[in-house]
Amino acid sequence: MNRYSLIHTFFVLAAALGVSAGVLSSCADTLEVGTLDSGTYTDADRLTGYAYDTASGASSNVIELTADGCDISLSAGLNRCPEKGVDLKFVYDSGYQQGTPSETLPLFPETMVTFVDGQDILMAPDEKRSADIRVHLNGGQDLVDGTTYVLPLKVVSSTEGVTIPESFSRCVYTIEYRTSYSNTYKGDDAVSMVLFLEVNGTNPLNALEFVLDNEEETMFFDYVVMFSANINYDADAGRAYLYCNPNVQYLLDHNEEFIQPLRKRGIKVILGLLGNHDQSGLTQLSDVGARDFAKEVAAVCEAYSLDGVNLDNEWSESPDLGNPLFAPAGPERGNRLCYEIKKLMPDKCVMVYQYNSIAGDFVIDGVEPGKFIDIAVPDYGAAGQPYQGMTIRQCAGTAINLMDAPKGGTEFNARSVKDGGYGYYMMYALYGGDVTKKESTDKYPQQVESCNNVSYGLYGVRLKPVEHFYHKNSTEPVAFAF
Repeated sequence: MNRYSLIHTFFVLAAALGVSAGVLSSCADTLEVGTLDSGTYTDADRLTGYAYDTASGASSNVIELTADGCDISLSAGLNRCPEKGVDLKFVYDSGYQQGTPSETLPLFPETMVTFVDGQDILMAPDEKRSADIRVHLNGGQDLVDGTTYVLPLKVVSSTEGVTIPESFSRCVYTIEYRTSYSNTYKGDDAVSMVLFLEVNGTNPLNALEFVLDNEEETMFFDYVVMFSANINYDADAGRAYLYCNPNVQYLLDHNEEFIQPLRKRGIKVILGLLGNHDQSGLTQLSDVGARDFAKEVAAVCEAYSLDGVNLDNEWSESPDLGNPLFAPAGPERGNRLCYEIKKLMPDKCVMVYQYNSIAGDFVIDGVEPGKFIDIAVPDYGAAGQPYQGMTIRQCAGTAINLMDAPKGGTEFNARSVKDGGYGYYMMYALYGGDVTKKESTDKYPQQVESCNNVSYGLYGVRLKPVEHFYHKNSTEPVAFAF
């Protein structure tokens, strides 16, 4: 079983048992696990309840909150089916007692907490897990930048015979408020920069070196796509699964060093998905196969606190149509997979690379593609085309391969994208190639100049000098001297 599957499975089990665990998330990423006090549950006949964060399965979570706010989701569970209706309610616990005075954090203001669908829960006689309770945490002027708050949310019961032990009644969120984390904003109508990084050889931290030469020191790149994880077929298990090669997995395993620094500056980190020379593929899964693979994709994005996925339909072989997981290849199958992924993670980005019929104007279960595809980026030399229900603002107006065309980014090209009403500009393979070979590194200064030209064409501001370079899997910057 892969690492993320272990994490995901553990927390599902933990939720069922009432485990109290510590996690770090951007509304929720799993890092470390606490221990279970099983004494509370020694009496199997007693009907007891507990609270947990839906995404992580834990009762203790850390959230990085920006001025935009974010959503969390709570659930309640019972140790067995109640055999009667049970009324529960989530409340803001203003009387929550923290540790010693030196450890006490200010309470996150109750006025900044909104129970989106209400606070009440009615559990049926045959239910052990409640419906989700969505909560919106507001950012804004009532919070102090750089301050860490604590938010205790508690589940209570009004049904006789239902006991909720004090130690398992709360979800406690430690909230780190940082307005400076969102540092990609260039204006409401600004074109967003999408960078595809060949992570087999390129360190994502290099994206942080590209900064606009303005007072706010705004980040140049808005999205970084880690290219790429794969869809693979396990013939023994009879299933398609998400495979991360050692280079991708290293970055995921060292999430705090290589991924979260980008996200803390407002850059959305996207996991690329690509075929891998077998019969599984992004546009040839049946409805059943698409739902199964989408669950795995969503689990990975949640476990590693990623902002979404990009689908690239390349390098897949013809499927065995006698296998119920597969279907005749075509763009409608790509739409189905995008739909299933978006349904599981509606708050994250679903991006497609418009190559090899990845998707099309196909309505899935009554939903047009503009509702489940967020961004479309084109092949090189083309412009993105909106699918049904999308607008031109959801498309990249051009795509440049910086290895093949290191001088391809020009002010004229950038202005054309902006004037054309497109919302995105795509670049591929910054610092690609072998860093030990001169034919690769000779292109790096030209690539930097391309970025500089595009910045001026899109935003009227050039970049600050790029002074540092990060070698693969290193957190130590070295002087940019190519």
